[in-house]
Amino acid sequence: MKKNKDKTISLKELAEDWGIDYEVYKIKTKLIERIKTHCEKNKISQRALANLVPGLSQDRVSKIFNDQVGHMTIDKLIQVLTALDIKVNLTLKKAA
Repeated sequence: MKKNKDKTISLKELAEDWGIDYEVYKIKTKLIERIKTHCEKNKISQRALANLVPGLSQDRVSKIFNDQVGHMTIDKLIQVLTALDIKVNLTLKKAA
């Protein structure tokens, strides 16, 4: 892992070090933040959220609420958002 002058690394460098696709990481992080914000605003508990989505355990919900993005696929996050009746728009653009 390379560090810059101030001994910090970027999220992109961290993702690469962990062997994670950075673009997937960014998408998952944004989806999880939307889920967490909605649940906090509407006082939806982790257990209640788990009960809304077939096959989703409270343990997995806990992991995503603790920003452990590797524990959820984008498909499952979309399923959670759908259960919460949250619409998501993805914008695609050419890589730089």
